[in-house]
Amino acid sequence: MKKEKIVRYSSNELRNLEKDGGDKTDWVCVHSMKDEDIVFDEDSPEITQDMFDKARIMKTEISLLLDSDVMEWYKKQNIAYQPLINTLLRSYMEAHH
Repeated sequence: MKKEKIVRYSSNELRNLEKDGGDKTDWVCVHSMKDEDIVFDEDSPEITQDMFDKARIMKTEISLLLDSDVMEWYKKQNIAYQPLINTLLRSYMEAHH
């Protein structure tokens, strides 16, 4: 199974990356594109309203007991720690599936 590196950014983090040149995206090109410049194919189909209407995010809310020092470390990172913990658990699950 191919391992992927999933990275999530907040809108503010993306704006800062763009401003600071911290990524490899050619933002000048992106901002100059018009809708008709976008190429849709089988690998990147156009996203339709119907797709959004049918989309469902399946989540289950649970209570989870974590060691206090672990929880404090995540909180001090100033990140959305709940999605990060979910991503870490998903990575472990996929690696051992």
